[in-house]
Amino acid sequence: MKALIVGGKGLVGTNIAPVLDKKFDLTLCDIDTWDITDKTSGESHLDRYRPDVVINLAAITDVDGCEGKRELAEKVNAHGAGIVAELCMKHGIQSVYFSTDYVFDGTKKIPYKENDRPNPISVYGVTKLMGEQEVLEKNPSSLIIRAQWLYGKGGENFITKVVKATKQSGSLRVVNDQIGSPTYARDLAEAIAALIEKGKTGIYHIANSGSCTWFEFAREIFTMLKIDAAITPISSAELERKAKRPSYSVFDMWKFQKDTGLKMRPWQEALKEYLAGIEV
Repeated sequence: MKALIVGGKGLVGTNIAPVLDKKFDLTLCDIDTWDITDKTSGESHLDRYRPDVVINLAAITDVDGCEGKRELAEKVNAHGAGIVAELCMKHGIQSVYFSTDYVFDGTKKIPYKENDRPNPISVYGVTKLMGEQEVLEKNPSSLIIRAQWLYGKGGENFITKVVKATKQSGSLRVVNDQIGSPTYARDLAEAIAALIEKGKTGIYHIANSGSCTWFEFAREIFTMLKIDAAITPISSAELERKAKRPSYSVFDMWKFQKDTGLKMRPWQEALKEYLAGIEV
């Protein structure tokens, strides 16, 4: 099976590509070769590579930055995603769209199911939900993956940021009123591959199992790395970010488990494996 990843140079693409490359004949594209808002560019790539599946990771992912760039975020996260899905529909190609837990407002307080009503509270969340809707409208047989709290090798993520900040100041202030599931991108890749291989469509929630706050995540990171640092829990309000985040966005993954027979491992186990393979 031929798979093409668009937006393949980001954190997610960098980490899922090595996994998918073992399962598919894989090609990576990014903004420098394929602008997903350009239908002609999309046609050219599909004609050149003739993939069986296109995994769209291209997005404006700066959550706070999106607050002042709504037009651009809509153009890429929503309309660009719709163009990719429409082209896949035209050429009989499986369409996979990458979405987020930020489509929810966090008020539910029990794990979110795929059919729970979205209510995004940030421009980023709004535009990713618009993307889901456009993708399904243009190509109803698309596969939509909602993921959250991702980390992996290459580029910055929460882990690299907190370790760097602690080395510089010796202390850290971390939000303790947002709850989610830290997710290793390599585990996400295995799950995506399973869904593609089984020909699944519709929306799926994927994350490592279990949950914690960002503060608890940071504390576990430092415990595993044996870093002695003062970590202070703070509220989201104290952080004063431009965009609101859901206070609770844990996923119910019963649908994924039922349809694949797989179960995502605990986030602590995945974190231990990731930390063992990096230098800090």
